[in-house]
Amino acid sequence: MNRTAILASAVIMLLTFQSIAEAASISTRVRILESKVYKQGKLIKEQAKKDRAYTSDLKQGLKEIELLRIELQKFMRQKEAMEKKPSSYDGDLDRTYSFP
Repeated sequence: MNRTAILASAVIMLLTFQSIAEAASISTRVRILESKVYKQGKLIKEQAKKDRAYTSDLKQGLKEIELLRIELQKFMRQKEAMEKKPSSYDGDLDRTYSFP
């Protein structure tokens, strides 16, 4: 083997090892990124679940407030009706029972 053959095989080996090292580096980066994406996906799902629960609680609270508002309106109407109703008692009339 002459010098050029040895030098050519050394260059080919270096290029081969370099590409293998780059592939390993890329593979490691991909695994790290996949791990981060999985963690973020998990956090997003948990947050979405919490948001749905919060929305459900909020809707329930709004329904209760609406029911209380309706009850209050009914009560106010009844109170107004009682105030508008004329009193059957006149202070001038004597309403004591008397025999004929």
